[in-house]
Amino acid sequence: MAVTTATRQQSVAIRNRMREIRSELPYDVDDARARVKQLSDWKYHVSRRPIAIAAAAAVVGYLLVPSRRSSTSTVVVQQDRAGAVDTPAEKGMFAGIAGTIATLLVRQAVRVATNQVVGAISARQSFPSTHSEYEARS
Repeated sequence: MAVTTATRQQSVAIRNRMREIRSELPYDVDDARARVKQLSDWKYHVSRRPIAIAAAAAVVGYLLVPSRRSSTSTVVVQQDRAGAVDTPAEKGMFAGIAGTIATLLVRQAVRVATNQVVGAISARQSFPSTHSEYEARS
């Protein structure tokens, strides 16, 4: 194969272009990494399109929440020997929330009381209650 000036110029141009590509490649990768990180951040999308995101969230919430069924449900009714009917009481949403809050408050009160009792017992055991007990231990 004959080497001509045109072939040498082409090979030099190809080498120069490859050198440029190698020098630019790390910067392109860093830019792509930053762009992917930005696009995967939900806060970025909410700040750019808050109304569209809120509308999409409302639609998804509407589709996920089951609708009320109009069909009648089966209720077990108990009747005692005197003939009185005992129907179960329906519990509303606020009654359920109040029951949950009451349960949490009772649990917290029991936890605080337990900590107080354990603290009082451990304080009584670690410190002598009278001066004579202190002398007896020494």
